[in-house]
Amino acid sequence: MDQLVSGISTLDLRGNYCPCQLLLRGDQAFPVVKTSKGQVVVAASYYGRGKMVVTAHELIPPSPPVLPFIKNALEWLKPSPRSVVGFHSSMYSLHQALQGSGLKLKYGATLGESIGVYCRDAYDDSETAEILNFVKRGGGLLIGGQAWHWSSSNGKQNALHAYPGNRITGLTGIYFTGEVAENGVFRVGR
Repeated sequence: MDQLVSGISTLDLRGNYCPCQLLLRGDQAFPVVKTSKGQVVVAASYYGRGKMVVTAHELIPPSPPVLPFIKNALEWLKPSPRSVVGFHSSMYSLHQALQGSGLKLKYGATLGESIGVYCRDAYDDSETAEILNFVKRGGGLLIGGQAWHWSSSNGKQNALHAYPGNRITGLTGIYFTGEVAENGVFRVGR
């Protein structure tokens, strides 16, 4: 946890987006950022030999005030200091925002390549088995999405059971919910 929040006391999550609330279950998942109402909007977890950081909206990572935290998170997720950070094609904005950061980046990466961290959104579960095996073997995953809009666009389906990202993150004890969370400037830490 210390590496995730090193040098950061607050996180500015203001912006033109509305995150969902994350639900944590089990002993491997822990909150990283809670709103003033106690809603978890960033969480992390261990799974096998790997780690996962989950954000409650896919637009949270690319925002400039959040980049120092994202860099910390990517360093924490890396299985070794020289690991390459791979980006799914859905994460173009984050890839662009991290140019010149000193991290080894690969846009359009796939899990079959030699990457140590994989960054993607939570709207597609077609790679679920591959992602979970990647993390279990020691890889890191940064994943963001929000389920409240998805739920309202998909016939009010129960996000805990039907939201694609929960098939990926649920085994680690982190769930995207259909509940809207506030955005603002929030303290980091447990």
